[in-house]
Amino acid sequence: MTHLTKLWILSFFIFESCVIFQATKVPTNNLKAAIETKSNKTPTVVFLGDSITHGRVSYDYVGSIAKHPALADYQVINEGINSRLTVQILEQLENLKELKPDYVFLLIGTNDLKATLSEEEYKRYEKIWKLKDPVSETSFVNNLTKIIQTIQKETKAKLIVFSPPILGEDSNSIPFQRSKRFAELTKQVSTKENTIYKPLHEALSKGLEESNLSPRKSYTQNTWSMYWTILKYYSTTYSWNDLGETNGYYYLTDAIHLNERGGKILETMALQEILPKKE
Repeated sequence: MTHLTKLWILSFFIFESCVIFQATKVPTNNLKAAIETKSNKTPTVVFLGDSITHGRVSYDYVGSIAKHPALADYQVINEGINSRLTVQILEQLENLKELKPDYVFLLIGTNDLKATLSEEEYKRYEKIWKLKDPVSETSFVNNLTKIIQTIQKETKAKLIVFSPPILGEDSNSIPFQRSKRFAELTKQVSTKENTIYKPLHEALSKGLEESNLSPRKSYTQNTWSMYWTILKYYSTTYSWNDLGETNGYYYLTDAIHLNERGGKILETMALQEILPKKE
């Protein structure tokens, strides 16, 4: 191996490490940081979720909301972390109660449903989180119910629950149908627990139908494709919309995460619940 080749390989690994750091960097305005800084800003708005809320590997809808001129005096918290399932949200509820938020937005379920697709998918989450129990529709419903009930009982926050978004864009594919099922379960739990429900999955599905995009790509487990998309975002001038279109998606970037077109739908739904209603 030549010296030049070694140098190229070393440079690639350094560059890759920088990209991974950017993609996994914990939001500076997370729950723990908010508790420690004791900001005087009010009202306090908390977004609970996974990578879609984290906003490092897809459109950062929380960051965009925080920059809204009407929310300049609001404290906006991003408690989203890549690969989270409902069980990891349960672990954040003590911090949430301590913060005493005025609004809580919950977007969770994509990783729960992915963990039910195959043994390979489950093993990935088992390794990341040291999961002790299998993931199923039942575990999702039980965890989601506990999350909602705890927030309603232990805080005075206005709670808004989103259905998890689409998984892939081929409505006939099994992953898409599983995401639809988890959206239905989310709606059932939200209705039963009498909390505000936002039909994100339904809105994206309707938008796909109206887009007349053909053919539509389905979700397949491909970690490399996801990492390659993230790499291109942080190393080029491509936008999330550009990357989604390059990969053949309308609302997504890599079959899982929302581009700006999809993220704006989510953002609009959230702002409808925060901004004062105009008479």
